[in-house]
Amino acid sequence: MSGKGPVGFFVFGIHHKRCPVEIRERLHFDPETLRAALVRSRGHQELSELVILSTCNRVELFGYTELESCPVEALVRLIEEVHGGTRDVMERYADIRLGRDAVEYIFRVAAGLESLVIGEAEILNQVREAFRAASETGSTPALMHRLMEKALKTGKEVRHRTRISEGAVSIPSVAVELAEKIFGKLAGEKVMVLGTGEMSLQTLRNLKAAGAEILYVASRDAAHGAGVAAEFGASWIPYEKLEDCLKSVDILITATSAFAPLLEPAGVRAVMDRRRHRPLFVIDIAVPRNVDPGVNDIDDVYLYNIDDLKSVTDSNLTLRRKQMLEAQGLTQEAVDSFSSWLEQLEARPTLEHFEAFVDEILDRELVQALDGLKVSPADRERIRQRIRSRLLHAPIEKIKEASRNGGVKRYLEALRSLFNLDRFVPSEPRRADRKQDENLSV
Repeated sequence: MSGKGPVGFFVFGIHHKRCPVEIRERLHFDPETLRAALVRSRGHQELSELVILSTCNRVELFGYTELESCPVEALVRLIEEVHGGTRDVMERYADIRLGRDAVEYIFRVAAGLESLVIGEAEILNQVREAFRAASETGSTPALMHRLMEKALKTGKEVRHRTRISEGAVSIPSVAVELAEKIFGKLAGEKVMVLGTGEMSLQTLRNLKAAGAEILYVASRDAAHGAGVAAEFGASWIPYEKLEDCLKSVDILITATSAFAPLLEPAGVRAVMDRRRHRPLFVIDIAVPRNVDPGVNDIDDVYLYNIDDLKSVTDSNLTLRRKQMLEAQGLTQEAVDSFSSWLEQLEARPTLEHFEAFVDEILDRELVQALDGLKVSPADRERIRQRIRSRLLHAPIEKIKEASRNGGVKRYLEALRSLFNLDRFVPSEPRRADRKQDENLSV
């Protein structure tokens, strides 16, 4: 995963650490456009394999290429085909990671170490869904398939073996914690929640645990919305009644998947005229945003978006330093294991040539050595296999050992040079010889 030759694995995209929400929402992929982009990617020869991860905090393309540089132009064109004129945005905000750095980053994303809320549980499922979409569209036929499987396994193991997911480790829980910081306590505070998806449900659970009075749940689907509202002792309302009911609440938290704002400044201004200077706190954790940012300019309205949660997550971070170090150690072990497997995979052609070299000598010398002796075919094959195994054992073990510390290339070069292996074309290995292949699996 390093040195000259193909770049191999890459990561290209934007994330919350250096790209604001107003930019991230422009590049967000809904499930339909994400699958369309994956299908389109197969028309770009530079993109051998591709996974697209689009969440409220990141839009990133994980992939594999045979090129000697990252296929930036193909990636930008692909995004433009879906979202229109976004080249200037990508040139300004996009991060690029290559080779081992890209692999490590993907593992860290799955482990929750690159999230706005370190250790969050949602990201692992989002990575799983991104992988599923790529698999179903045929975008991960080989190496990315193995990498994503390993990343998901690592993410699950990190959460199982560490306590990194304890405490407020989801965006909804941090949003409610922010509300608690504003109000001191939420007991008795009247709340409306927009949306009935998973983010909204988590928000409602955290609000209830904090003692808030949930007055309204707003959504498009009356049947589902009414059921969710009843579960939390609230009333369901359609979006059309949002502004009428806003006059009764202290806090509004929005988390829908709508692609256009549900609240505009004009409507909120009319609500505030009836509230008589009673403040309204709005926490918009949706991407794209559910509330027009112009709402924040209205007197007595205090609007927070997902990027404003950082102050809360930073304070929580200090409490989980030890868990982070443990999670990073597990992630690094997984990256080392995957790198070792990849180097062994790259070593296979050279080893096949070496096996062909050994087989040629064995076949020629055994015929001469055993000529005239009464040796059965079965005994001849046993002798052959014993000699073959002894000859191949040391090189294979050395290569396996070298693959664990990234030094396999010099062994392969030495092997090819010493035995002039380029002249050998390996044939289909005998059934008994396949045991050597098993030694290269990890």
